[in-house]
Amino acid sequence: MPKNYRALTKLRKQQFERAEQALASANSQRQHLEAEKERLRSDARELEIPGSGFGRELGLVVNQRSAIKSAIEALDYRIQAAAELCTRRQEELMAAHIAYEQAKSIEAQIMQKRLAKAKRLEQGSLDEIASQRFWRDAHTEDESF
Repeated sequence: MPKNYRALTKLRKQQFERAEQALASANSQRQHLEAEKERLRSDARELEIPGSGFGRELGLVVNQRSAIKSAIEALDYRIQAAAELCTRRQEELMAAHIAYEQAKSIEAQIMQKRLAKAKRLEQGSLDEIASQRFWRDAHTEDESF
């Protein structure tokens, strides 16, 4: 385990932020694909079948609807792939969050240990000063008698 826990925490935070950005990007891509699919569906609904006697126009409308249907099917596949990517990105985000929280916890524990050690050292110094004063004062009292 590295000794520079602050750097580890910073690294984990950066990884967490990158995972958040990747998830946001994947969600944005999926939403864009769904909006495109809805636009295609709207276009398909707007196509009107021509009246009688327009066989060529009827063929064009049928071909357009068929092309739109194929495009929607392709978008469905891409939307499914984007949804799976979002799921993976969500899992990565959760893992990065856990790693970041663990790093913060370790750093906090190390800081607490360092503070406790510093407090013990300070207390030891204060005890030493008090002991010296006691013996100095006791020695000066002996000399005064």
